[in-house]
Amino acid sequence: MSDLDRSNRKGALAASVAALLLAGGVQAQAAPMDDMPGMSGKAGAESGKQQTASATGTVAAVNASQHKVTFDHEPIPAINWPAMHMEFPAISSVDLSKVKPGEKVKFTLSGSKGSYTVQSITPAP
Repeated sequence: MSDLDRSNRKGALAASVAALLLAGGVQAQAAPMDDMPGMSGKAGAESGKQQTASATGTVAAVNASQHKVTFDHEPIPAINWPAMHMEFPAISSVDLSKVKPGEKVKFTLSGSKGSYTVQSITPAP
C-alpha cells in the first residue's frame, strides 16, 4: 500500500469519526468500566466487593422510559473514575420525574467491578 493510499484511508477515518462526534452519535454508556483503559472501577483490592460512591455532576439527560439518567460528573475518587459524561440505570425508588437536564446534583452510586446503579439523587448546593 502506498503512502498516498494510507493517507487517504486515515483522512477518511478521521472524517467519519468527526462526523459521528458532530452528529452527537457517540456517548458513554453504562458499560462495565473494566473494558475501558484506565477505568477499572476498582478501589484497591476490593474489586469484587459491592461499593458505594458519592459524586457531583450536572444532569445531561433523563430517560424515564428506561429509568436511566446521564450525568456530566466530576471525578469520583472512591472508584478511581475521572470526570466524564455517562449514563447510569437508577433504582426504581429514584423519582426521575423530579430530575431535570441542566441541574447540578449530588448522587450516590452502588455496584461492583465497574458496573454501577444510581441509588439517590439530590440537588447540589
